Amino acid sequence: MAAQLSLLAALPETKPSTAGITEIILSEFGDDQSAILLPMLAHLTNKCNDRWLTWIAPTGISKTLLQEYGFNLSRLRLIHPSKTIGKTGALLWDALANGCSHTVVCTAHDLTDQDCRQLESAAIQGNTRGLLLRNRQAQ
Repeated sequence: MAAQLSLLAALPETKPSTAGITEIILSEFGDDQSAILLPMLAHLTNKCNDRWLTWIAPTGISKTLLQEYGFNLSRLRLIHPSKTIGKTGALLWDALANGCSHTVVCTAHDLTDQDCRQLESAAIQGNTRGLLLRNRQAQ
């Protein structure tokens, strides 16, 4: 036991990686979800001063609404992609992999296991957290 403890003490202290993908499943995106999601994202814009929170967001999110929830707009990169699914996927992968953001948020539908593995790899490459928002599938 003492030998195991001395081995552990000899290991360099490492911080766990924060890079990777987290998924949040929503019943639907509406006022109830906005009341939870927007303060959480606003907190993330105020947390880190050296990198962005990138939000690949639906249209209709106003600057006034973001300010009401306390977003630090100087640390927010808001992207409104076209309706093309492939383009959104490419934007998401690039935002995760380039390392300019501490967190990338995107609404994601119909991702395959392979898509998720590729996004996870991009997040690790960029040392970035990915936050994927999904709607619960109707039963």
